[in-house]
Amino acid sequence: MNKTTLTNLCMAIYCLCTLHVNAQDGYTYTLIDNGGYSFSIGAVPNASASNFATSVQSYGFTIIVPDGVTATITSSFGGAAGAAFFDGNNVAQPTIDGYLITETLGSPLSLPAPATGTTTPMVTIQINGAPTSGVIEILANDAALANSVTSLKSFMQADMVDDGSATFVNVVDPNASALSGVSSFDFATLSVEEKQLGNIVVYPNPATTIVNITGNEIQLQKVEIYTTNGQMVLTVTNNLKKINISSLQSGIYFMKLFAESGSKTVKLIRP
Repeated sequence: MNKTTLTNLCMAIYCLCTLHVNAQDGYTYTLIDNGGYSFSIGAVPNASASNFATSVQSYGFTIIVPDGVTATITSSFGGAAGAAFFDGNNVAQPTIDGYLITETLGSPLSLPAPATGTTTPMVTIQINGAPTSGVIEILANDAALANSVTSLKSFMQADMVDDGSATFVNVVDPNASALSGVSSFDFATLSVEEKQLGNIVVYPNPATTIVNITGNEIQLQKVEIYTTNGQMVLTVTNNLKKINISSLQSGIYFMKLFAESGSKTVKLIRP
């Protein structure tokens, strides 16, 4: 992506990142390690007594990866999260690359009320290949890069006020880090077993009856399949090289593969 294209993309999204922020009722983002080079970005509500469910219209954040590393981005809501890749060389950062991830939902999505303190996964990021060094991180809103290319900042357009109207404003602070908990992961810390999990292949995908699991050099212990809403619909502990999914309804699922020292999550489509 050249500088002109990145600049135009940034300007198109800039207006979404600069609206009013409620200092009490808002959100930060956190990085969730699923194991096997799979990560999720979770939305964390600020401490609040509000029992009003948040209604989200759109969201976005930027993921930084080592130079030359690519990723596959999947929305946790069954939609299509846009992932605009940018070359670090175009923003004077030759050691990194990145993805500007945004999604505008077809209809607003309800998140648990802030009072529950529930972290909601927004997207899943599957790192391609098996990098052994470098860091994946969520770009902090107060980082130098975010302040020089402002539309790379995280945002969430949401309604958090129980006033009988739907008013969507940015509830992620553009001036603070907008991060909480863990926000980065160093690939050099991956164990041998976790690196091997990254080589697992699930096929065919989409699938209607049998899903094959190959490429694993370690023994899997369990496979669990979840809906996009986080409901577990299938658990398998035997014959883990062939998983029968014929009982599942058509839709998008997440298959979580467990080994002794780690796990890996794969998006699965049942036509």
